[in-house]
Amino acid sequence: MATFRGLFLAAATCVAVIGVVPAVAVAQTATSGITVNNLPPALRAAVLSGNSNAITAALNTLSAGNPTQAAALALQVVSAAEKLLATNPQAAISAAAAAVQAVQASGVSTNSPTQTSQVITTASRIIINPAVIQVAPALVASVATSVAQVASIPAVYQVSPAAAVQAMANAYSAATTPAVTAAAPTVTSTVAQVLTTASQNTALSSANASNTAQVTAILNNSSVAVETTQQTTTTTQTASVESVAAQPSFTVSPN
Repeated sequence: MATFRGLFLAAATCVAVIGVVPAVAVAQTATSGITVNNLPPALRAAVLSGNSNAITAALNTLSAGNPTQAAALALQVVSAAEKLLATNPQAAISAAAAAVQAVQASGVSTNSPTQTSQVITTASRIIINPAVIQVAPALVASVATSVAQVASIPAVYQVSPAAAVQAMANAYSAATTPAVTAAAPTVTSTVAQVLTTASQNTALSSANASNTAQVTAILNNSSVAVETTQQTTTTTQTASVESVAAQPSFTVSPN
C-alpha cells in the first residue's frame, strides 16, 4: 500500500509540473486513428499531391480565417502525414510543413496552444525519419527551424514542457544531419540560436525548472536531457489517461 501511495504521489507531482497533459493526451487519442482518407476531399487531394503550397491553400480555404479551425485541421493533416511515412515520405514532409506553417501564425498558437503542441510534436517525429531526410532535406531544414521556433513559444511550451523539449531535440537532430546541412548550410546555426534563446527564456524556465539544463544538453549533443524528458513524458501520460498507453513516445534519432 505504501508503495502504491508513493507511486500515486509521484505521478500526481509529474502532472502538476508538466501542466495540462490530460488535454494533450486526449488530443493525441482523438487524432491517433486519422488517416489521409479521413481528411476533407480537397485537403486529402492536396496532401496526396505532396505539394506543401497546395496543402497550405486547402488549409486556408477550409479554415476560413478561423484560428481554432486552422489548428484542428493542421493537427488532422500532420497526424495523417505520419501514417504516410512508409509509403509516401514526400507527401508526409510536405503535409508536416504546411501543418506547422498553419500553427506558426500567432493567432493559432495563442488560441489553440494544445493542438499547436501536438502538431509540432508530430512534425518533429516526421523530420527525423531517414526516408524523409533523403527525399526532402531542404524542406526538413525549414520544418526543423519552424518546429524549434514554435516549441519556444511560452503558451505552447507550457502545454507540455516535456513534449516541447523533445520537439526541440528532434529539430536539432534533424538540423545537424549531414544531408540536411548540405541542403541548407545555415540550418544548424539557425536552430542552435533558437534553442539558445529558449534556454535563457524565463517564461519557459517558470514552466519547467530544468529547461535551461535540458536545452543546453541538446545543444551539447547530450542524451541525458532527452532521456529524462522521455521518462517524464511516459510517466505523466500513463498517470493521466490510461487509454493513452499505446500513444507513440517521443524519440530522438541519433545524428
